[in-house]
Amino acid sequence: MSMLKSSILVGSLAVLAACSGGGTGGTGGGPVIGSYQSPYITATEFVNALNRIGFDNASYVELYTDETLRSAVIGEDDWFVIYDDKFNEYKAVSLQYIRSIVYYDYYANNDAVAEEFRDIESDDILSGELNGDYWGDDYEVVDYDYYTDTYVGRNSGFDYEDEASSTDVSLLTAEAQQKEFFQKAANISLAFNLSIETSLSLVTLGEKTEAIVGKSQGELTLADQVAFAGDLERLAGVSTADVLAAANDRAAQSDLVGKIATKIGTSAANLENRILPELLGVEL
Repeated sequence: MSMLKSSILVGSLAVLAACSGGGTGGTGGGPVIGSYQSPYITATEFVNALNRIGFDNASYVELYTDETLRSAVIGEDDWFVIYDDKFNEYKAVSLQYIRSIVYYDYYANNDAVAEEFRDIESDDILSGELNGDYWGDDYEVVDYDYYTDTYVGRNSGFDYEDEASSTDVSLLTAEAQQKEFFQKAANISLAFNLSIETSLSLVTLGEKTEAIVGKSQGELTLADQVAFAGDLERLAGVSTADVLAAANDRAAQSDLVGKIATKIGTSAANLENRILPELLGVEL
């Protein structure tokens, strides 16, 4: 069974130790919110971000831009089709539209793109546009036609047909990584009696921790610190102050375990005696 390799607590302390050392790589002062776009986000990265911001979701890319016939129509955007678990439906999405979305955050990141997309989607639904933007120019709900083996746009009427099985190595690699992500979460869920939502959260935080700890060999930027602190609090239910306080204080450590256990929906005993040592390699 493939287990999560990163240690949430140990990794967190490593990052926070680097942060508290004073090196930020920034120019001083607090973080400032600005407007950003993500002009290079891919279909897979977009779906992964949707999954991270909504742990009850398990969406995936059904058709990539080079597989969808609408993308080949002169004057049309590059389109991809996803299964959207949040609404239990399929959606066609313009890649150019996703890349053009403006969001406000402390730094450019894919999760903010996904959150802004969900906000736009919610506004559309509240205004009565249940199947996407009115003409299907940016995104739209599609229905699968079993007779023609195509997805048909509810607003635009376009067919989104799979031209051929993909032979693009980068796309195949992305699909394999996505499957590995969900399989890892499924294994964790089964082994430690956790919900799939919690398991997805643990896998996500573990991967982010692993990446930022690797980067911490050099200077951590202010954006790194803000991003990690936000992820830690959102995914594990604890703040950076909680982790620092637990470094050398047994009482604070017990409180930290209790907070994380409550957040992920398990008991403190199960977290401390099974999940931390067996899954994360942390002995308290």
